[in-house]
Amino acid sequence: MTSFRDTLEKDDKTRIDALRRIIKQEDNAVTEAPGAIMSAKDALCYKEDDVFKYGLAKTKSGFSFHSMVMYANPDVADFVKKNIGGVKQQKGCLNIADLETFDLDDFKQMMELSAAKDFSPVVKHYKTKA
Repeated sequence: MTSFRDTLEKDDKTRIDALRRIIKQEDNAVTEAPGAIMSAKDALCYKEDDVFKYGLAKTKSGFSFHSMVMYANPDVADFVKKNIGGVKQQKGCLNIADLETFDLDDFKQMMELSAAKDFSPVVKHYKTKA
C-alpha cells in the first residue's frame, strides 16, 4: 500500500504510524486502504462496510484527519473543541500543523468516543444513494 506516508521524513512517518495504530486499535470496524480525500489524492482512508469513515492526508501546511463520525455527531465535535489543542477544527476535519505537538492521548480518547458511535445510519445513507 503506497500513500503520502511513504514520502515522509522518519519523525513524521513515526507519528503518522502512531495515529494509524490508534485508529485501527480503537475502531476495529474499519479497514485501511489508500484513497483520495477531497484534493488529497494519496490519502489513507478508513472505511466501515465500504463507506468512508476516517481519513489521514498530507496538506500544504501539515496534515489532516477527516472524520464522518465527527461530522455526524456534534458531541464528538464538541469533545474535539474542548480537548484537542493545536488544530484548526472544521465540521468533520482536524487540520494538524505540527504532528510533534499533537497529543496522541487526546486523539485516542476522541477515537474511543468515535468508535462507540453507531455508524450504521451513515452507512445506510450512503449505500442507498449509490
